[in-house]
Order: sequence, then C-alpha cells, then structure tokens
Amino acid sequence: MSHFGVFFSAIPKLFWSEYSDQPFQKCLSCEVPLVECDLHVIQKRIVANEAVMEMAVCNRCRDKQAEEMSEETRKNVTEHMMACFQKRAAELLPQTEGTHVIEVTEIEDPEEGNAMLERCLESCLMCGTAREKCHRYSLAGLCRDSEMVVQVTPVGQTPFLICETCEQGMAHLVSKKTRDAWDRFVEEHFDGPPGVELDSPSHYPMAF
Repeated sequence: MSHFGVFFSAIPKLFWSEYSDQPFQKCLSCEVPLVECDLHVIQKRIVANEAVMEMAVCNRCRDKQAEEMSEETRKNVTEHMMACFQKRAAELLPQTEGTHVIEVTEIEDPEEGNAMLERCLESCLMCGTAREKCHRYSLAGLCRDSEMVVQVTPVGQTPFLICETCEQGMAHLVSKKTRDAWDRFVEEHFDGPPGVELDSPSHYPMAF
C-alpha cells in the first residue's frame, strides 16, 4: 500500500460543523455557498474532544488572509513546514541509497484511500503524538465541493493535525503584524463565552 497519493473522499464527520451536525454550507468570511467555490479550507480547534473553534473559508478569502501575513511569517512557517514534510517523507521512503522517484497518483481503491485519510488524522503531523493522547489540537483540511482532498506527498499533506505542544513551538515564527491581523479576524468572526481565553483561536499561531 502506497504512502503517497491523492484521494477524494466524502468529508468525514470530524470536519463537519459541531453546531449544525452537518457539513459546512458557506464561507465564514464572505458567506458564499461553498458549493459555488472551487476549493475551501476547514479548520477546527479541539479541546477535550469538543470543538471550541471551527470555520470553513473559501479559497478566495483564504488568499486574502494570506496577503495580510507578513513576509517574515510566510517565510518562517513555510520553511518550518517543509522541514517537517521532508522528515516525514524520509521516514516513509525506502532506506536505500540514491534518488527515489515518487509518483503521486490518484488512488482509486476506496479502502486504500480511506486508510490514507485515517493515517493523516491519527497523529500530530510534526511530533507523531497520537490524536487520542492530545487534549488540545487543531485540524485543517482542503475540500473540493462536497469532497475532502486527501493528499500526501514528500512536500505536503492534507488533511493534517497539529497538537498544542507543536503549535506553541511555532509561536515564535509568527510576527506581530501577522498576529494582529489574525486577532482582528477572530474579533470580527468569533464570539467566545467568558472563561475560554486559553482555548480561543487568537491564542495559537495561524499556521494553516
């Protein structure tokens, strides 16, 4: 069974809205129906198996968010994630000398594709801690219409999970400019009840 490939899956319930118990229907920012968007991203913040933050953002609004990130942040996060992907790829590649030729093709066997999806979500992308052992963690996934794009390559992965410890370890990669832009986004789109400050989305790096 190949470790690399692309597969289009029904969006798993883990990426549904906790509030409606259904797949997300519209972009959080522009409110355009997601079925009218080429691509969209779903992000969730999980604490004690419950979502304390969730959102679906169309690709256009995601690009606008990225434009507000500082060049410093983009460079730091990109380099950090690339190093992580390369390390994971090295673990999956055969332990032989020479150049490895990797074909990332579409997986047609649903059993193999769903197994790859499960591997993407069973542990933290960076440190490998099992999801069941993470009290707090974040999820992110790329979707196309009503499907989740499941893709694993030597230089990228979707969907993925990052535990709280690894998120905190990336905090120094985020500039003040980027942090301020993210805080403005949170203030505009989220209302949090008292007492959840430590779990609010403004207290972890926007790395997705």
